Amino acid sequence: MSERFSKFIQGTTENIRHLRETLHKLKEQARKDKEKLEDRLEEKPQKEKKQEFLVHFSLISTAKATLVVIALIALSHFLEEIGRVILIFFISLLFSAALNPTVRSLEKRKIPRAISVIFIFLILIFILGFFISQLIPLVVTQLYELARSLTNLVNKVTSGNIDLPFAESLQESLNSLLSGIDKQALIDQLKNSLEGFAKQLDSFADNTFGAIKSIFSGVLNFFLVLILTFFMVVNEKDVRSFFVSLFPSRHGGYIVEKIQTIQEKIGYWLRGQVVLMCLMFTLSLIGLLILGIDNALTLAMMTGIAELLPVIGPIAAGVPAILVGFNESPWLAIWVLGLIILLQQIEGNILVPLVMRRAVGLSPIVIIPSMLIGLETLGVVGMIMAIPVATTLSIFVREYAEKEK
Repeated sequence: MSERFSKFIQGTTENIRHLRETLHKLKEQARKDKEKLEDRLEEKPQKEKKQEFLVHFSLISTAKATLVVIALIALSHFLEEIGRVILIFFISLLFSAALNPTVRSLEKRKIPRAISVIFIFLILIFILGFFISQLIPLVVTQLYELARSLTNLVNKVTSGNIDLPFAESLQESLNSLLSGIDKQALIDQLKNSLEGFAKQLDSFADNTFGAIKSIFSGVLNFFLVLILTFFMVVNEKDVRSFFVSLFPSRHGGYIVEKIQTIQEKIGYWLRGQVVLMCLMFTLSLIGLLILGIDNALTLAMMTGIAELLPVIGPIAAGVPAILVGFNESPWLAIWVLGLIILLQQIEGNILVPLVMRRAVGLSPIVIIPSMLIGLETLGVVGMIMAIPVATTLSIFVREYAEKEK
């Protein structure tokens, strides 16, 4: 009996121990499940906060980018609106750079700067008035005559009434070479091209007046340029001091030196360019008059103005003269071509080294792309600013290159 009771007690004890272990395991499992649940409940608000932060950050970035775009658009419109003011100021700056050396030389002869500037302005206004009143009407008339000459040339080409100054055998070879080509299509294409060119020449005068009007916007802007130029030249030291004040005082001497160098280079370039244009106009006019070319004044003016664009300009300006000569006689066109080649040789080997030796010294490889980039970005304003800006950059680039050596 006692043994059975002992076994019962022992079995009961074992069962209680197993039950305790099971309860302890269940308790541990419940504790772990509770911890996991609490962790999950804590992670969910953090994720929501993180997503909220990302959304908030994304909205801020988008808003900033939008504001930057709006600011850039507003700035471009603002610059477009004040482009006329910038152009007037820049033209005045160029004129002051061109006039300063002459005014300084007159100042050494005890002539006040203000009197010197007024005297120069009176001469320029007289020349400009003579040009507008006497030459412009004649040029407009010759432009219409030039358009009619090109129309006559088209008619001669299409009708075959031109006697080429070549041997008959060469003419026969040319005919056999062209026998497989659709001549009518070629003639139509040539006619359309020349007629389009004639129409452009026909409206050239109107375009010229439009360009002048857009640059100066009438007499008011012209006088604004004169007034600004006057004060820039008369108060040269004050203007220079203003630019120097924009930089730290320790760089004052360096800035003064660079301003003087830039001013001299741009002044030499502008004066040299005007002299070169006048010389090429005069030589072209004399040569065309000797050859008996019609509308010689207008063609010579094209040659002079084309000097603004190195290399390409004079060649392009010579094409109308050759066509006018060809309209009268193929031999005359050859003589005109010879005249253009001669003028280019005189310009490149004599005039440019003589007139522009102290000017900017920029290669046509730099000048032409600079003017085209300026024209594409800022129109007429950019084209006018291209050479001075390129000159300024070239001065600092050369100085940097010399330091590196």
